[in-house]
Amino acid sequence: MIQEIGEHVFCNEFEVLEPEAGDYLLHYRDRLCLSRVISRGGADAWAEGNAFDLPRVCDYKKAPSQVTYLFAVGGERFFLALDDEVAMPEGFTYEAISWLRYAEPAHLLFASVTGSQLDRWYRDNRFCPRCGHATELGPRSREVVCPECAKITYPKICPGIICGVVDCEGETERIALTRYNGRTTALWALVAGFTEIGEPLEDTVRREVMEEIGLKVKNLRFYKSQPWSFSDTLLVGFWAEVDGDPTIRVDHEELKEARWFTRDEMTLERADDRVSLTGEMIEQFRLRGREVLVVSPGASAVLATEQ
Repeated sequence: MIQEIGEHVFCNEFEVLEPEAGDYLLHYRDRLCLSRVISRGGADAWAEGNAFDLPRVCDYKKAPSQVTYLFAVGGERFFLALDDEVAMPEGFTYEAISWLRYAEPAHLLFASVTGSQLDRWYRDNRFCPRCGHATELGPRSREVVCPECAKITYPKICPGIICGVVDCEGETERIALTRYNGRTTALWALVAGFTEIGEPLEDTVRREVMEEIGLKVKNLRFYKSQPWSFSDTLLVGFWAEVDGDPTIRVDHEELKEARWFTRDEMTLERADDRVSLTGEMIEQFRLRGREVLVVSPGASAVLATEQ
């Protein structure tokens, strides 16, 4: 998944640092990331051969005026330029974050996507939500401070769930997959949704499954979690078994379609998905079937089990 970056350790403790020539210095514009494309693979969603690099301080002919420290990955420091425009380094262009999602190396992909989440947060909080005064960067931690009313704003993360709903009664082994309306890609996915205020994650699973495909579920099992910076989300993956009537009733306002798939009917479109929790869970079920309900590789705990 996108946060799995091998030996490159991610350290996100905030520090007050000044960038040096060899540090990475990221810049974003309209969900585009300043990047240098090294190679482009094929046209399909999981094309191999997409490779890129990110700019370092020394690549800029003119230093950006407002810079803040982000994090370190594998000992390399990453900073963010908050200027609206920068003098574009030679050989670099603005590439869509969605393209970077399928590019290598993995640690720079993770850094670029995580940096984009923080860039959106800084830009969305240039003015105080309480009094409207221009904010300032916090002096000691990752925060923005209003000098007028003293309100402090910290980064927000939206919790959400992904649920693999399965029907494994008797000899049956099948999973409910969905396609969303209005998406540029029409890959099959799992039921997913954001957690509402005051709602436990388990109730989010039950509500979203009922809203999207009209099913009751039981025996929720935690699989694993994933930071998903594309939507400022912390995703929590669950497996759940259908409870009672397995007839799917599709919410066509949100979904294009939804249906049950046996393991033999499942396509291979997610087999090479190295990025998403959805893709990993779908492929786990295709390969292992009902075994995912017993022991899931990577699962660190059972969050909830109920009959």
